[in-house]
Amino acid sequence: MTKLPSFDRLLWMAENTPEKLDALQKRLSKEAIKQSCEHNRANLTSLLDHLNKRLALCKTPYQRCHLVSSLMFQKLTLLNQVYSQPQQFLQSKAEVVPLRKKTK
Repeated sequence: MTKLPSFDRLLWMAENTPEKLDALQKRLSKEAIKQSCEHNRANLTSLLDHLNKRLALCKTPYQRCHLVSSLMFQKLTLLNQVYSQPQQFLQSKAEVVPLRKKTK
């Protein structure tokens, strides 16, 4: 796995070469997904894609930080609900509604 630079180096990259910092973040994210369990990879890849699309809409570093913090908080809240009320989580099922009626 790619070695993470020191904090001072990351700060310098953020101020002087933000495109290199962004590339490092993307590379580290992909490496982390590759090292995860196989059954989690699709979900993590989808989550990363969603995050990247949302980050592309941000105009300032503060917006990016707030967005990531908010998304992490939402995921932790869901994890807490699953952990504290597993039966309720297992009983909740989505209803699938067909968009088109089947023709004979």
